[in-house]
Amino acid sequence: MAFAGVGEVSATTNGRFEMPHKNQWILVADGGRAHVISVHHDAEGRHLETVHEMIADNRSSSEIASDKPGRGFANPGGNQQRHAMPPSSDPHEHAQVEFVDDVMSYLTAKRNDGKFDNLIVVAPPKIMGTVRQKMSKAVEMTVEGEITKDLTKLPLKDLPEHLSGTGGWL
Repeated sequence: MAFAGVGEVSATTNGRFEMPHKNQWILVADGGRAHVISVHHDAEGRHLETVHEMIADNRSSSEIASDKPGRGFANPGGNQQRHAMPPSSDPHEHAQVEFVDDVMSYLTAKRNDGKFDNLIVVAPPKIMGTVRQKMSKAVEMTVEGEITKDLTKLPLKDLPEHLSGTGGWL
């Protein structure tokens, strides 16, 4: 995965060197919930604001599967035996992949509209893999960093302390 460039460093009036702040977003997601957060910097400091939230339909795997498994026929030696065929994949896992695909479509549209320049992705390991697979090149080029944790249930005000030590991304 390609990471966005670091950018220029400039001296502030107090003599400290700081990175210029671009339109930075944070995606905090799991398989059924996603928070898109905007990071704003001003003279008073850093501010986080929820831009968009997505929540998947939270049904059990049996409710997600619309039908029972199909019936198959085994024909060893001419006997016609019926057996239930297992579903080709876990419906709950399939729903998670579709949800991540929807989240990535949203981010791609917003990136194409110029709404953000840099992105930090926070997701548990399994979902992070799906995010990487479903991410468009346009969004991939904005990724500054990834954190493999599930922070979707964390209050927004507590997020910065969990992202500290991330190389100054915030």
